[in-house]
Parts: sequence; C-alpha cells; structure tokens
Amino acid sequence: MIIHSNNFNLVSILVCNYNYGVYLSECLNSIIKQTHRPIQVVFVDDGSNDNSIEIFRTKLKMFKKEGIEVNFFYYPDNGGRIRSLNKAIELSNGKYSTIVDSDDILYDRFIEISKSELDKENANNSKVGFVYTNLDLVDKCGKIISQGISEEFEEENALLKSYIPESGLTYTKILKECYPFDLSVRVDTKHHKWQKIIKAGLKGKLIPLRLFKYRMHDKNTSGIGNRITSDRTRLIDKWHPHKST
Repeated sequence: MIIHSNNFNLVSILVCNYNYGVYLSECLNSIIKQTHRPIQVVFVDDGSNDNSIEIFRTKLKMFKKEGIEVNFFYYPDNGGRIRSLNKAIELSNGKYSTIVDSDDILYDRFIEISKSELDKENANNSKVGFVYTNLDLVDKCGKIISQGISEEFEEENALLKSYIPESGLTYTKILKECYPFDLSVRVDTKHHKWQKIIKAGLKGKLIPLRLFKYRMHDKNTSGIGNRITSDRTRLIDKWHPHKST
C-alpha cells in the first residue's frame, strides 16, 4: 500500500554513490517500494568508473511512473563521500532527509515508520532532531547473516562511539544548518555527520525495529577512504580534547 501525502511531507532520500553499480539497482528498487509518498531521490555520483550511471538511468522511468522527484549530480572525479554528501544536501528540498548508502536496502516501511516516530518524538521534545533504527546485516549477495542492534541515544556516548547508522531520518533544515561537513574527513564520515548534529544541540531517538539491510563486503568505504587512517583520532581530539593522552 502506498501512503500519499502532500508536499509538506516530502522526504528527500540522499544516495551518495561511488562504484557500487553491482548493488545500486537493489538499493534504488527498495526506495521505489517505500510506502510513504511523496519522496525525492537525490543521487550524487562521486566519479564512478563502473556502470553506476547507466543503472541509475534505467530507473528514471520507474521514478517518473511512481511520482518520485529526482535530482541527480555527477562528479567527473572521485573527491570523497563528504563532498558528495554536501552536494546532496544542497539539492534536497524535502522537509525530511535520510542518507542511504548505495549498497544498502530499505525495508518498505522505513520512511513511513521513521517519519511518524520523528514527528511524535519531536512534538514531545523539540530537541529530538533525528531517529535511527536497528538493522539486518547482509552479505554481498544480500543474505542475512546477523542483526545490528543499536544503542539508545546518550549524548556523550554518541559523540565518542560510532553506533548511530547512516540511515537515520532527520529534518532537512537540520542538515542544512550543519552543512557543510568537513571535506578532510575520509573515514567514519557518518560519525562526523552525527557528531556535528549532536554538537548543534540535537538529540536522537532509537526506533527498536530492524528497518533496513546493511551490506557487509570488502568495499564498505568511500573510494579514497582507505588512504586515510588517522581521522578517527583527529575527530576525538577535536570534539573531546580531554580524552587525548
């Protein structure tokens, strides 16, 4: 069942991709199957040299048929995930936003449930600015191999530990207020994003449901991420200098 909403309820789904063509179709299909409408797909490709662009273009007719708004941007070179994320935030115009890794898979009610819970929690406490969920861990073929159970939100813990998944739902206004994110960050980019949002005074709320599949494989990083190994220490030093020794 598709739940139709007015544009005030538009959810932007930000997909930043680099050479994940082998997984991209399954990710995009899971977006098309979302029960919530309206949605916007913001697709930013970070200089892929595989068939990612061709795969994305094969979905355009289906997006149009389903009434899904599309914004697309292609970089000719690989500049890192944060650059792509910053561009995707620029192109997003929904009231809500979520960032979906292009190798991951959303369950059909991911947006519907996340949006409902975010609005409910925010109505009770205006400091709640994002929600996140548990997940199923899958292998490169999509077979479920384990479950990922996130921790309840606690500010100090969330700043130090990267346990909040990338695919949390937040208000686009929050992303735009925290934008731009640090281009020098090459690893653990999602933690950098959540750190900055939390430092802006926002709190998160865990939805204790497994609402998406996180794919485990040997390329779970940006195209240039493996070249940088000191970012995690640098981020801890930046946000918690008293933790350095």
